[in-house]
Amino acid sequence: MLDNVLRDLRNLYEGGVSRTGWRGCVRKEDILLWSKESDLNINDTFDQIGIGLARAYLENTLDWDFCDSAANDLFGVLMEFRTRRRHIGEPEYFWKFYLALEVSETAEAENYDEIARIEISKFVSELPPVS
Repeated sequence: MLDNVLRDLRNLYEGGVSRTGWRGCVRKEDILLWSKESDLNINDTFDQIGIGLARAYLENTLDWDFCDSAANDLFGVLMEFRTRRRHIGEPEYFWKFYLALEVSETAEAENYDEIARIEISKFVSELPPVS
């Protein structure tokens, strides 16, 4: 699932069109597609995306700008789901990833990446081992 998500996100943020036909940024249609493909509910889909982006960031596969843009857009999609579908809960790991980036946005310009890495490392270290 995560390989498809990261490939789709890279395509979108490099100016391409998503598999759902959208251009520019992630939309609810993308989340629905990834949820269906992975047989996960919306909350778990957001969580898996947050974990995947966090790990890719810590591995230097994705940079801060990419992750911050994706996290902000995903936040908007999550809010759209929550206002239209009240049964959507709180995706814990996505929130931790999103908030780690938000904290780094308040840091001095030369420290944002370091702070993001510290905050993201904290929550990734608390994740259960990958099986």
